[in-house]
Amino acid sequence: MDVYNDTGQFFHVVQRHKQILQKAKKRKGQRPHDRKSREELYPGFMMALLAGGQREQRGMMHSSFIPPAYLPCTTPLAELRRVGIRDLQLEIHHRGTYLLLRAITPPSRMTGIMVLVEDDHADVVMLQLYHQEEEDTREATDIVNVGTILLVKEPFFKVMASGEYGLRVDHPSDVIHVDKNDPRTPAAWRPRVLEIELSAESLKLKGNSAMGEGKYWQAIIE
Repeated sequence: MDVYNDTGQFFHVVQRHKQILQKAKKRKGQRPHDRKSREELYPGFMMALLAGGQREQRGMMHSSFIPPAYLPCTTPLAELRRVGIRDLQLEIHHRGTYLLLRAITPPSRMTGIMVLVEDDHADVVMLQLYHQEEEDTREATDIVNVGTILLVKEPFFKVMASGEYGLRVDHPSDVIHVDKNDPRTPAAWRPRVLEIELSAESLKLKGNSAMGEGKYWQAIIE
């Protein structure tokens, strides 16, 4: 029986990623001006999401570089200052601040959950959520999906192994789900009148349906 061994290819990829990350350390404190736009990032992410699903059917290997350990945010939310994606500096934990973000794509689960997010200035970046529940416990789409609003405390902005820019969150407590009707939600992200008129009875039915299907996290959200 022929067996295809791609260990050498995988090692080459890992080495290339390590070189990218080593170069990234030299850029600590920089505020990049070459971030890609929504129009550039969105098609590539969606194509990779589709291709990833097809590869999963054949089996594939995932890798992740573990960053230096850091403490979760312990500062009360009321004492944090809101910033935008354009304010972030590379390879820095922005202590004393938070980002308010909205997901614009479905999630992709690999070693972590990846999703494209935007702020209210329409700046877009990749968000990586690590140490979340496993897929068989809680589906990635129950954690974040198109339209989900997240508050990320003391964000860490980095150069990813791909060479693109991204946000990495290793502590689940550093992410807060924000309701669309929350006062902190930008007006442009709040639901329209027709959406608000969704009845309590219909929400109850959706919750009951989710419970019947064993989707308990979704039932709680509903």
